[in-house]
Amino acid sequence: MTNDNSFLELDLESDFEDYNPLDEVEPEEDDDDYVGIEGYLGEEHAAEEIAVPEIPAAERIQNLFKSMAPRRKTLLGILAFVETPQSTTALEAKVDELQAHNFSVYSSGNLSALLEQAGAITRVTEEGEPYENIHNEPEIVEIDGVEYLQPVDPPEIYWVITEEGAEYLDSDRPLDRLRDILEQDTLYLPIYERILTICEDGKTVKEINAQVDDDPLVQKPRLYAPHFIDKLEKCDALEWADTWTTTEIGREGLAIVKEMMATQGGDEAENADA
Repeated sequence: MTNDNSFLELDLESDFEDYNPLDEVEPEEDDDDYVGIEGYLGEEHAAEEIAVPEIPAAERIQNLFKSMAPRRKTLLGILAFVETPQSTTALEAKVDELQAHNFSVYSSGNLSALLEQAGAITRVTEEGEPYENIHNEPEIVEIDGVEYLQPVDPPEIYWVITEEGAEYLDSDRPLDRLRDILEQDTLYLPIYERILTICEDGKTVKEINAQVDDDPLVQKPRLYAPHFIDKLEKCDALEWADTWTTTEIGREGLAIVKEMMATQGGDEAENADA
């Protein structure tokens, strides 16, 4: 029996020897006028003009401190430290000191970068010259009669506070904030006095709780020692150093509390006599 399906028999060599798959591909448009920009991963994107509003440094600094509220004291400490130019090494040591009792995932480099982006600090040389003005031209050296270009190490980076950073630092007045809180919380002046007094020698939260939580003043509404600790810490009146400890601001605040309580007591006596 013969196979009549001869049309299925293909001579691959004869049928495909002249076949070019590229003949059926339409030519692409000319890309000579295409302009691209390299993305984060190396891919190209069409260049576009994107209008980005310029935010003043003063506003950027305020936004940074608002978003980094838990690091406020450390950031302020950095600003105070770089009122004169400080090397990167010295700044790293200072940040370690500032965060010794307050662990943070933010390193000195992280915090410096954030403050620099906000416009609060800037890079300079040891002499205080803007770092962006430094151009490291390679040196020409001659070896065996042949001249070579030898790279030059860049100068060490120093950090210094900017005008806007200095203005923000000067505007931070923790004692004024503490006074405002005390004037709003006159009912709890004895509680503030007690906490600031006992913490001069350092106290744990448990020890402070024992001195505060059973006081009749905090029963209605029900308040606990951490409520007052938090307020005092935000005013730099207390700091955590393995225990809660009264700071210099806190000692000044304690004098204010006692003065306010004395005035309050005098007013009550006058009212009683009237």
